[in-house]
Amino acid sequence: MPPTANGPAAVDPESARPARGERRAARTRAAILDAAERAFRADGYRGTRMEDVAEAADVAIGSIYGHFGNKDGLYHALAERSVELFGVYMERAYAAGATPLERVMAAGDSYLRFHLEHPGAFRFLAFADPDAGPAIDAELRERLTARTEALIDRFRDEIQAAIDAGEARPLDAHDLSRFLWGAWNGVVGLTLRGDRMALDDESVAACIQTGRRLVIEGLVAPGARDAAGDAQARLVSTADDPAA
Repeated sequence: MPPTANGPAAVDPESARPARGERRAARTRAAILDAAERAFRADGYRGTRMEDVAEAADVAIGSIYGHFGNKDGLYHALAERSVELFGVYMERAYAAGATPLERVMAAGDSYLRFHLEHPGAFRFLAFADPDAGPAIDAELRERLTARTEALIDRFRDEIQAAIDAGEARPLDAHDLSRFLWGAWNGVVGLTLRGDRMALDDESVAACIQTGRRLVIEGLVAPGARDAAGDAQARLVSTADDPAA
């Protein structure tokens, strides 16, 4: 529509309608995924009923089938979203950090925040559904693995940058990135246990913070410490306040 004498032409309501429809569909999809994440965490794959997910998301059950096809499709979509969400959290950590070493430590803080804000996502990141979810086909598994591997490799590069900057000791960045990823997953994985070794979120946060302090002591190079040799003061964690 051409401009009028008084300025740009008004937006055609008909042309705006698809954009509104897309936004509405995205909101519906997100609400379903949020509800399903909670349901799979609480009831496992077998115990989750589509009717309950629909009620929790405040949508018609047909909306779930329309967006995801069936329960397997919903589960697979959650797996993909979990990896993408984790990538968003990690990118925020790198953007917030001022130096390579601070970005390395911020990554651990972001992992904890990701778990606290999306506690059901871990099983999708680690293929760790104790209730035997649907089989992940080879194509989807490869896509999730490649994306996760890329995220860990980015973390490895941040560790290497800290080493190159003289902030971190000359360790093997590849090995350390895998060790820390495995350690975080191992601690969070304890939330899935069904015995007295299970950890709640508060205990997970405490364990990861203890590990963080140990990593700082072992990782920070002598020249990056303060005059008293303390490595902790300059690397204050924001993970104690997940809303930070």
